Amino acid sequence: MRDSTIEYLVQAGWIQGDLVVNLPPPREPVDTAAEELARSVRAQWSGEVAAWELGDIEGPLAVRWLARWGATAPAGATAPATDATAVRPARSDRLGAIVDTLLALDARRLLVLGGPGSGKSTLLAMTVVLLAARHLGDVTRRVPGDRGVPVPLLLSLESWDAESVGLRDWLVGRLTEDHPGLPRVAGAHPARRLVRDGRVLPVLDGLDELPDHRRAAVVRELNSAPRELGFVLASRTQEYRTLDVRVVGASDIEALPVGPRDAVVHLLRTADPARHEQWGPVLDELAEHPEGPLGQALSTPLMIWLARRAHRPAHTDPARLADRARLPTREAVERHLMDTVIPAAFAPRAHDSERLHAPGHWNPARARGWLAFLARELERRRTGEFAWWRLNRARAARLLAIPTLVALCIALTESVMAVVTRVENTFSDSPQLNIDLFDRNYLFGAAILATGIQLTTLQWYGDRFWEPRRRANPFKAGAVLRSATRAASVRRALASLAMLVVPGAFLLFLAQGTHHRDAFTAQAVFGYILPALVMLVIAAPADTVDAATPDELLAGERRAGLLTLAVVAPLIGLGTGAHSLLTEHGTVDFWVAFAKGMTGAVIVLVAVSPWCLWVVSKSWLAVLGRVPWSLMEFLRDAYGGGLLQRYGGTYRFRHLRLQEHLAGRPSAVLPADPLPAASTGAGPRQPFTVTGPRQPFTVTGPQPYRQEQRQPRPAAPQPRLSDVLDNPPPLHELSGYTVVSNDHEYVLDARDRRLPLGHWPLCGLFMVLAAVRMAATGNWDNAMGWSSVLFWPAFAVFVNVAVFLLPKLHLTLRIDHWGIVASRGRRRAAYAWEDVLAVRVRQVYVRGRNQRVFGPHVRLRPGAPEPPRMFRGRDGWYLVMAMTFRESVPPDLAGALTRFSGGRWQN
Repeated sequence: MRDSTIEYLVQAGWIQGDLVVNLPPPREPVDTAAEELARSVRAQWSGEVAAWELGDIEGPLAVRWLARWGATAPAGATAPATDATAVRPARSDRLGAIVDTLLALDARRLLVLGGPGSGKSTLLAMTVVLLAARHLGDVTRRVPGDRGVPVPLLLSLESWDAESVGLRDWLVGRLTEDHPGLPRVAGAHPARRLVRDGRVLPVLDGLDELPDHRRAAVVRELNSAPRELGFVLASRTQEYRTLDVRVVGASDIEALPVGPRDAVVHLLRTADPARHEQWGPVLDELAEHPEGPLGQALSTPLMIWLARRAHRPAHTDPARLADRARLPTREAVERHLMDTVIPAAFAPRAHDSERLHAPGHWNPARARGWLAFLARELERRRTGEFAWWRLNRARAARLLAIPTLVALCIALTESVMAVVTRVENTFSDSPQLNIDLFDRNYLFGAAILATGIQLTTLQWYGDRFWEPRRRANPFKAGAVLRSATRAASVRRALASLAMLVVPGAFLLFLAQGTHHRDAFTAQAVFGYILPALVMLVIAAPADTVDAATPDELLAGERRAGLLTLAVVAPLIGLGTGAHSLLTEHGTVDFWVAFAKGMTGAVIVLVAVSPWCLWVVSKSWLAVLGRVPWSLMEFLRDAYGGGLLQRYGGTYRFRHLRLQEHLAGRPSAVLPADPLPAASTGAGPRQPFTVTGPRQPFTVTGPQPYRQEQRQPRPAAPQPRLSDVLDNPPPLHELSGYTVVSNDHEYVLDARDRRLPLGHWPLCGLFMVLAAVRMAATGNWDNAMGWSSVLFWPAFAVFVNVAVFLLPKLHLTLRIDHWGIVASRGRRRAAYAWEDVLAVRVRQVYVRGRNQRVFGPHVRLRPGAPEPPRMFRGRDGWYLVMAMTFRESVPPDLAGALTRFSGGRWQN
């Protein structure tokens, strides 16, 4: 008898005695789900690391970090114990030591700090890949995985509203949306189980990109998270230090400037050996003037990567970086690098015949203009993520896309009705043709049925209008059904069934009292109930573990639109035609009604889909020269060139500095910090040379310094409307406002109109709907049709006149050391500072309706007295007073809130 571990057992002959086989314990379903998630995360971010050129082992950039580690876990941890708050250096090219120490901490909470472009995002991405690899192990090297290592999730904080959604709920939602196909645990998605058991480690990036009040809310929510749920949080040092709240119990590592020696070694090792001589002036400048403009610029990994990427093509000359006459300041060097990297990113490469455009075959000047347009749009919307389905929010697209869709719908309707009229003229002598059926009510009725089907689908899956989701393959029935069950909840299912059953039952009930009962029953079943069930199958989210990419989202939405056009719209047309056929009309009437019903369904289900709106918006912007015609192809090439990065289904610029530069917004450049002793050595810096297997090169003497000619100062640009709205004037400068402000109180007295004047979009929407209905019914020469269209602008003008004629309401606002007292007419609200937790600007909601304006709101402590209903907002916030059309307040009011709120004001 012998104990051993074997992989294969072959029995030959008779075995004497007992044979005991110990099988490995069965895996828990949650372990399987965590492993699948780790595979997906590693695949996703390994691709990102390769795209960012971070995995280059030939020339890793040694970024030094100052680490302050907290207390480690007890014996048995993955790393040796260290003293509490131990301070020691760390290096990004030795990432394993940082990960070991993080896993050994008693509280796995790490704060990553650094200046702009200091390598925070790089460290996060490489940490995610390493943690996911440790969780899975290495099968080829027979290295087992460690289930105790949590699965990392790199997320952008931009999608988290920490003031209304908790950390756990946000993580569960992101896991469910990004990885819908994870193996079930007890019949449900494992997201909540993974988060509850601490099997995931959120790696959060972009804290410094949030407004101040959202930063503070994120930090407070992280502090209240359970101890077993660790996290890694990255932020710029200055933005984090200015917060009034700190992350409790977290270790922190802070990036140090890259030394000139490390920068030169990295640039030379990653450059073509034949071009080393061209880098000679750069080496000479860094050696002789380490504190000069070039040395300060190349002290961050971002600028080093830009220099490496911009001067990779053979036709470029890196020696221009050392020309102090052309680049006299650090800001000039950085601007030069960010401008030069764009032509290098779109350098011609090998052509692939299967692609619409050859990769890199873009005009660099036009490419910069397209990227600048996208950057300005992101800056205008105060976001860093570009989603293709939000392209219609651009001003030009917003003005042109919707009217174009309306015109297309009218053209489609008129084309169909022209065909119907020709059929009428052809079969006018046939007794089987009922002239009454040429009325357009069939088309409008089908549009109403399609609207109900669309709302049912959105309610079933919890999708938001105008936003895409990946769709399952309808030819794989099993995947479709699994996707449907995983996406729907009991509440959504009941609400969707109510939207499906109630109208269907109502139609069937009405059909019982009609003369043609079978016709109405067939229309209800084939024109509404059956298309709704088919639509639920077609619109099921993809049954996959991997996170979606922008191209996958677009392809899924396009596939859903085409399937809707080919399957659902004909079913609605079939129901309309069946009604016509069963009312004892002929075959010609059936096809006429079928065409009308299908047209109405296409207008609702396809013409107003995210894909169709994307096509129209992109086409108009391409005509205006704002974006290329093949926008997704261009974004893929920009991503391949390192200018963009992907976060799930959206694109982001490689760095916020690049977005700010292209948008024309000045970036805050940190002063050159003194390098640590570990990188510079004791005493003054000495010129250095790089030795190694490569042959040294000679450098000519420094070029004579040329005095830069002073250019005339350009005239100040005229303020734009958006700048005026973002920076409202003080209230005391406005007509009709009286303000008394001192150290004891701030009192505002004014009169305002009783009704807002921002109702034009709603009236315009009703006017467009009336025009569509008139087009559907064909009443172009009918006075009633035009009156229904012209009624809404006349109504808007009447409301404006009435608003101007009505007496104004008396408004008062008092802010002092006791609290805030606001009144609007006879309604009054009072908030004592002892009951107020925070004050910030939010969108105004009155009785659940969005008022399209912003104003200060307060969050009250639990149990505090609530104001009247008119002052109750959303998500536990209460209105003080409506103010502006943008998320900003006048400076004098902001100053008063700062003086009297005791730190509660979140600007």
